Amino acid sequence: MQSRSGHVGIEERAFRHTQDPYINPPVPFTGRIVGGLQVGHMVTVTGRVLSTDENRFEVYFHTGMSDTNNIAFHFNPRFEGSGYVVCNTKQLGDWGPEERKMLMPFQRGSLFEICFQVDRSAFKVMVNASTFLFYVHRVPLYEVNAISIKGCVEVSHIDFQKYKSLPC
Repeated sequence: MQSRSGHVGIEERAFRHTQDPYINPPVPFTGRIVGGLQVGHMVTVTGRVLSTDENRFEVYFHTGMSDTNNIAFHFNPRFEGSGYVVCNTKQLGDWGPEERKMLMPFQRGSLFEICFQVDRSAFKVMVNASTFLFYVHRVPLYEVNAISIKGCVEVSHIDFQKYKSLPC
């Protein structure tokens, strides 16, 4: 909200953005999450699935810009068979038990929006404004300070915002 002087209040600014967006980042992409991931944050990835021979794309939330041994959340749509999404966590180089959602909300050549809402106990993932899945945290959120994207996608924006978190 703007005050009579035309300035946006501190609370409103804090509610809107936690950092500047990444615009048209090249894929593969790795970027810093300033201040780390926290409850009440929402990371929105918008883009388009490419029509290529590649069978998957991945979004990773991890520790450190180049740390591939510690991935807090691996979100991995796979275009094999009728399609499905794999979610997992990698700690000290070892993958945990895989979770699969046997549903494919993405289509080759189509635009998408993925919102990762960070709640106290889980990531709430929404695809194209519909709730898709919940992924329970397996590592402390304060360790997560980077996002990576790779595979058969073109990304137009990665936005970082706060939202009003409801208790899980």
